[in-house]
Amino acid sequence: MKSDKKENERALSEVKKIKTRTFYSILGLFLLIVIGIGGKVYMDNKRFNDEMVNVVKSGQAKQIIEDELKELDSKALTPEGIIRSYEIDYESIEHNPMGSIMFDVIINNDKELLVSYYLNKRTGVLKNGGLDLSEKLSDMLRN
Repeated sequence: MKSDKKENERALSEVKKIKTRTFYSILGLFLLIVIGIGGKVYMDNKRFNDEMVNVVKSGQAKQIIEDELKELDSKALTPEGIIRSYEIDYESIEHNPMGSIMFDVIINNDKELLVSYYLNKRTGVLKNGGLDLSEKLSDMLRN
């Protein structure tokens, strides 16, 4: 009778071990899948962000920025102009839900003088989709 009881306890112990191993195996597999999917999403977002940065760094984008600045200030990028220099704020690059790339351009190294650009490439050619001026820059250009 004692041996039957010990055998039952041993059998229950083995079943418990099998259930525990199965649970941890399933949990580990689930975690691997979640980490894999998360890594894929992260890499896709990083690749997309790198592509946007490359577009903004391109010669076409630089030409668009300079042409627009010269439309705002005919003497732009010269010592006589209100807009003497510009710098692209690469940290501000974002994807617009409408398909454009949004980013800020800092004028004359003054973070209060901003031009926000919207570039798009819907027709295969990079074009300016619009721009917004900071209030301070707008006032300076009006006067």
